[in-house]
Amino acid sequence: MSKNTRTNNQSNENDQGPEPKFFNNNQERNITNIEQSIQSILEKVSIKRLRQYLNTLSDFHTRHSKSPILNDAGDYIMNELRGLGYGDTSFHSFRATIDNEIFELRNIVCKKKGIDEKLIMVCAHYDCIMNRKEDSFSRAPGANDNGSGVSAIIEIARILANENLRHSVQFVFFSGEEQGLLGSKSYAKYIKESGMDLYRLINLDMIGYPFFAPNTVIIERDNNTDVKHNHVKKNDTESIEFGEMMKDMTSAVGLQFHLNTIYDSDYESFEAKGYVVIGAYDGSADPIKNPHYHSSSDLPENIDWDYLTSVTKLVLATVLKIDSINSY
Repeated sequence: MSKNTRTNNQSNENDQGPEPKFFNNNQERNITNIEQSIQSILEKVSIKRLRQYLNTLSDFHTRHSKSPILNDAGDYIMNELRGLGYGDTSFHSFRATIDNEIFELRNIVCKKKGIDEKLIMVCAHYDCIMNRKEDSFSRAPGANDNGSGVSAIIEIARILANENLRHSVQFVFFSGEEQGLLGSKSYAKYIKESGMDLYRLINLDMIGYPFFAPNTVIIERDNNTDVKHNHVKKNDTESIEFGEMMKDMTSAVGLQFHLNTIYDSDYESFEAKGYVVIGAYDGSADPIKNPHYHSSSDLPENIDWDYLTSVTKLVLATVLKIDSINSY
């Protein structure tokens, strides 16, 4: 996570949700069947696999964007996705200046083709840093920030590999996030210029430890009152509605929720291009209260594995729900 600190005092629990929708009897039966189908898919989320992915990511000495070791981590993610049967998986390369040096960096893009080309993106950054951002040599395991988000997406990709979806899905992993959202800015520009139909985006950045409150996930919507974090107003209502959808799925996975706003992570690059975005977050990006934040002690042993599993299920449920809404 690229911010130095992150406040949770912009809560918007009283925001009005979307207008209620009314369905006929056949549609109501379809909705019930969809909910049952989603629940059966959620049971496939494996805590064992989440541990495996995250432990491997944390075993890299560092995943700093200036370090060549980041390419090794990127290769690992790429190989995992291809091993799941995803043929349409590639690196999105870009050049970026970090500390007055030019680096060749790579995002990882994996596409699951649906019936149509309307696109749901689930994204996370795979780089990490120490307290001194320029330090690309020290041990930086980055377990929660952001091995947790990366691991969740790989597991979601595994489960969706054999599911038939209406919309296409992109699983995207960004580099250069800690230096100012470099990877997501490059890819958002590419998405816009390519004319892709990016319908909804979910960003995962630190989802491994319920720091804000026990068993509570922070659902971030595009309603920040600070224009630095909300460049486009016309997409706010749809983001709030999308956040409501995620909120409504929390009880199905045994989580509590806290509603907040997007702030200083990769979703902002896409929000600035007019896309509808939300995020899931655990509230732990606090260098004063959290001694493991941007530290060599951000290790797998500090992860709450049950919580990470529940948040992974929540994101998977939200993807399945938004996909199913347009299917009846």
